[in-house]
Amino acid sequence: MGSISIVGAGNVGQAIAGHMTLLGHEVRLFSRWERDFEAIIANDGIDLSGDVEGHANKPLLTTDLGRAVEGADTIIVAAPAFAHAYLSEQLAALLEPEQLVVFQPSVLGSSLELARHFALAHRTPCLIAETPTSLYTCRLRGPAQVFIGAIKQAVQLATIPHTASQTALDRLSPYFGGRYVAGSDTLSVGLGNCNAIYHVPPAVLNIKTVEDADTHPHHTLVTPRVAEVIHALDEERLLLAEALGVKTPSFWEFLENAYGVTEGTHVERIVQGYGRQAFPEPDSLTHRYFTEDIPFGLVIWSSLAKQIGLSLPLTDAFIKVSGIICDTDFENTGRTADVLGLEGLDATAIKAAFFDGATPLVTV
Repeated sequence: MGSISIVGAGNVGQAIAGHMTLLGHEVRLFSRWERDFEAIIANDGIDLSGDVEGHANKPLLTTDLGRAVEGADTIIVAAPAFAHAYLSEQLAALLEPEQLVVFQPSVLGSSLELARHFALAHRTPCLIAETPTSLYTCRLRGPAQVFIGAIKQAVQLATIPHTASQTALDRLSPYFGGRYVAGSDTLSVGLGNCNAIYHVPPAVLNIKTVEDADTHPHHTLVTPRVAEVIHALDEERLLLAEALGVKTPSFWEFLENAYGVTEGTHVERIVQGYGRQAFPEPDSLTHRYFTEDIPFGLVIWSSLAKQIGLSLPLTDAFIKVSGIICDTDFENTGRTADVLGLEGLDATAIKAAFFDGATPLVTV
């Protein structure tokens, strides 16, 4: 059995920690805040239901990141996107070359950001990997009680350097079986994060139900016309991928790969993919569908597109409207090309940076 560290104690972090504990692995669970562990301590572990059933004994719980990752062969970052920058700076000072770190899920640029922090610290990087979505579709349904709606059939994984994906897959296989599959590079895989595609249009176009905290199942907000907006936003994401010289799955291909959904109208496919989980729409304007999917999804797409002279009018419109709704300057607070050290680069140089983790400002 292996030693695995989970960074982040939210629903995904607890799902992975609980499942890995049930499978017999040595598990450490990290959070910056002791309060995140109170329910787990009171429950003497984590209760899992859905695709995984059982009571997992309490793993090692720590607010000390060094203690969490020291000696672990695999580190899974399951923290929100807004924490990735802070965690990358910390992890670059702690991780050793023989370790593997996986952003699960990543948002476009998370692996590159960690590679840059290793370079800035003048340290040899560990193997860095990322996925476009979480392997676990899950929610907390009570204190230390995680409902796993689905463990996805297949989730792509890519690495920095891009030639090392098989090494990462071999390391992950004892934990997750063969559910991770090789992706070509962190640019195509990062662009494959479809959260903003599915989360943002229904939330923004049904903003009254969000403000009223009606908590309808999110998939029920997708009418035929809202589905066409989702499709149009996805088309812009695919245009960006093409302009940057990579190919990434469409949202509809993601539903097929992750959930086996192959037939039906756009609405019917969304219901097939997400209806069983029936996770609720956002209940406030501080929900992660706004605070994560816009500044770390739509904003970085828009930033890279502008840099290479590509227009994404629908993406930009959602950023602008969402900023007004949330009274937040998402473009100023989100991930942009300059934050990743990509400012001024053309499409070829941007692609090269995502493949091997190097930029003109910092050579890895």
